[in-house]
Formats: sequence, C-alpha cells, structure tokens
Amino acid sequence: MSSNAEQTVLRFGILGAARIAPDAIIKPAKTHPGVSIVAVACRDEKRGSQFARKHKIPKVFTGSKAYLDLLADPDVDAVYNPLPNGLHFEWTMRALEAGKHVLLEKPMTDTAEESRQIFALAEAKGLVVLEAMHSTFHPALQRTREIVQSGELGKVKSIKASISVPRFFSRIFFTKDDVRFKYELGGGCTLDMGVYTVAVIRLLTGNDKGPALEVTSAVATGHPSDPERIDRAMHATYALPDSATAESVVDFSRPGWGPFGLIPGLPDVNVIVSLEGGEVTLMNHPVPSVYHSINVKPKKGPARTEKAYTFADGRGDKSWSTYRYQLEAFVDKVQGRTPWVWITPETTITEMETLERVYAKSGLPPRFASPYKSEASAVASTSGDAA
Repeated sequence: MSSNAEQTVLRFGILGAARIAPDAIIKPAKTHPGVSIVAVACRDEKRGSQFARKHKIPKVFTGSKAYLDLLADPDVDAVYNPLPNGLHFEWTMRALEAGKHVLLEKPMTDTAEESRQIFALAEAKGLVVLEAMHSTFHPALQRTREIVQSGELGKVKSIKASISVPRFFSRIFFTKDDVRFKYELGGGCTLDMGVYTVAVIRLLTGNDKGPALEVTSAVATGHPSDPERIDRAMHATYALPDSATAESVVDFSRPGWGPFGLIPGLPDVNVIVSLEGGEVTLMNHPVPSVYHSINVKPKKGPARTEKAYTFADGRGDKSWSTYRYQLEAFVDKVQGRTPWVWITPETTITEMETLERVYAKSGLPPRFASPYKSEASAVASTSGDAA
C-alpha cells in the first residue's frame, strides 16, 4: 500500500468478476471523488478481461495466481471481496496480511470465530475491515431506528423482519448451480438473507451493540439440492430484553398460493415493529434506496408516512444507493474521518454468533469453516493475549 502522505484517492482492487460488484462498488465509486477502481482479479482470463473492458478497469490479473497478484500490487490500497461466503475468511486474511484495507461482502464469514480472527488481525495491522451490510448505512434505516428509539410510541413489544422471494422470482435471481446452494461455500438462506433480518432487528430495537440474540426457535426448510445441510427457508424467533420478542422469516423460493401453488405472491421485504403505543413499518428494509416507506401508526392520533433518502440535515444525496452510503462510510474510516454510520466489530461478531445459534436450534449443521490457517492471525492473537 502506498505510503505517500499526499495520497487522497483510495485505490480499490476487486477480487473476482462477481455479479454484485457493479452495483456494490463500481457504480458507487463513480460518484465518490476519493475512490478509484484500479484493478480486478479473475482466474478465468476471458471473463476477467471482458469484465475489465466493460467497466473500464485499467488493470486485470488472470490465471491461477490472479488473487495473489492483485494483493501484491502496490497500487492497490483497498480490496473489495465479493467471493463466495466460504472464501471470505481466507482472502480477507490474505488481503490484510498484504496490508490492504478490506470491504467484505456479507456475511462476514461462515463462523463467528473467523470474524474474530479477521478483526484481530486488522486491529494489529492498523487496517480497516468492514462487513458490507449496506442497508444499515442508508438514512431510511437510521430514521426508522430514531422513531422506534425516540419513545414516541413507547417500548418495543415485538418485531418481525422478512426477506421472502416468491418461487417465480427466484428463478430470475438465482442460477441453478448458485453458490448459495453449496454447503462447502457457505450456502444457505440464513447466511445469505438472514444477516439482513438479524441486523435490522438488532438495529431498530437498539440491541446492535449488545450480545448475540437468544434464539427461542428455528425451523428450517431444506433446499432440494442438499436438504440436510442447506436451508431454502428459515423461520426463527428470539427473546429480546424487557420481555420483547422478535421473529425473522427468510426464503429463497417461497411457494405460490391458490390451486397447486401456481399463483405467485409479491416479495416480502418488510420489517414491522409493534410498540406499546402503535406500530412502525419499514417497507423494503434490504434496499431502501430503490424505494421505501416508513409508516407510523399510533394507537391514538393520525398516522403518517415518511421517506428518508438523505439525512435530516441534508447529508447524502437522493440518488445514492445503499452501497454509495456504505462506500462513503468506508472511505471516511480509512481516511481518519468519523463516518456518519459505522458497524463495530463487536456488532458483526455477535451477529455471526446469532446466526450460528439459529442453525444450531434448527438442527442443521454448522456452516463449513475455512481450512485456511494464517500465521499472522496467530501472531495477532498471541500479542492480544500478552497485552
């Protein structure tokens, strides 16, 4: 990583020509004056070259050592890691070992212990690493949290968060051999979608800085490709402080309704908070930048609907996606500024612990831990113990 004190533009390299990369980093970077996408690594030469040309990325690394070559490039300051879940740990650790900051796609890792090791190494090396829970950074979620936590409607009694994709739409979103369906790569809807529902439940109820949630029940529906290990759907319940309760529903491919289930429904991407004095519903909590509404229904008094595409004081821009708000925060953190919103390591680790508890309660096996062993991680852990 360049040590030039005058360097102000954060130069990103992308690990893999992933489908999510254009929305998650390439497009947001175009409107951020402090970011430049300088390289992409893809083991497939044809695919990597096509990706680089299409997105005007000046440098492309291909072949079996593509990822290592990108990490060794001194012109890369930070890495965006959108690789399959099962590769998150290894290639984030390798990036940190190479002195790069890392923006890591959710879920952070397949296990909570892997997340602990990543954050320990990042702290030891003075680097920034962030799980890309992009929705958290959007003003809509932050405004909904303000309303719930303001006391306007009293204490929280219950909350339900859903991400449910009708079977008709799942054929568009997911390929037949999608990595989300492969156990060895960290597959399953709880890791893929459940991170959103757990994160928004904890955020809105003010439990995001606390310990992992107590999971009171979890019922999995197996995916046809691997029903004993991969969850197509998961319904879980939780006990929150002050006798409140929570519920999450995630589903890769929700059956239709009516005769033979042939009538498709609409995606369910809402979070509903029931309070002593009314109800707050946020429509489209995963991607509120596309559209959303915050519906406040007091038991007494008029209902209202709010929208928040920018912060109340004018920060941000209506055109910014959730990923653009996230990039703003990441760059601010790397450059030593205070981000408008930030997710602490403790929040991410306890999120992973909660997801582990969901799988344990459901009876499905733990997610597949990476075989990668990092000498740097062992050194960081030993240093932390000595301190």
